[in-house]
Amino acid sequence: MTRGVEEHELATVASLLADEQRVVVLSGAGVSAASGLPTYRGAGGIYENADIADLHHASRLPDSLPELWGFWGPRRQTILDAQPNPAHLAIAAYQRAAATDGRSVTLATQNVDDLHERAGSPQVAHLHGTLFATRCARPGCGFRRSPDTEPYAIPPTCPQCGGLLRPDVVLFGERLDVEAEWETRRGVRDADVLLAVGTSGEVSTAAYYARYAADVGAVLVTVDPAPLVPEIYQLHVRMHAELALPRLLTAGA
Repeated sequence: MTRGVEEHELATVASLLADEQRVVVLSGAGVSAASGLPTYRGAGGIYENADIADLHHASRLPDSLPELWGFWGPRRQTILDAQPNPAHLAIAAYQRAAATDGRSVTLATQNVDDLHERAGSPQVAHLHGTLFATRCARPGCGFRRSPDTEPYAIPPTCPQCGGLLRPDVVLFGERLDVEAEWETRRGVRDADVLLAVGTSGEVSTAAYYARYAADVGAVLVTVDPAPLVPEIYQLHVRMHAELALPRLLTAGA
């Protein structure tokens, strides 16, 4: 059963996160909301628009590429203009401090932005891909350009096969990024604590790793302002990430 963490108990959770040897931090769109980037689900989320949600189905490729670039191309510049917020900075400091103490902190994100990297995180597993890479949409080609910050308005052409390029983000119906998935599974397998931040229980990726962490006996902590979260989490810090994480991760920094 999930227990809400009261204000006076934040130091206790901070001590837990500072003391445990193996921690996985799983971040979602809520971490970047304070940087001015929209979330995906819920009020005002990207997928609240049914047409945009439908656009992100892999089954629509390659016909959807002009619309897909029309959506994501300008957002490259929007993200580049955004700045890491205190949540990103706290996670990065926590990772660096853990490394000097011989502890392990694996950061896995569902976000396609680069704010964790720009905050100074030394390791980031992008489960849903990254907007700042471009790859060929033609099966079997394998061409990939990274980093790529060009705000394409129309689909660019693959220099290797002449096909069309796509943003290297994971669409509905596609598997997670293989390397990021492997890195995250390895972290969760050995985890003492899984800290989920800014990610809804509706997201299948977060739900899967929460179940996996519970199976291996990790303590599950979620930071989410929502009044209710999946009961698989033992501890619920009902705060926005940019307010909670500087307090929760300071003891480990």
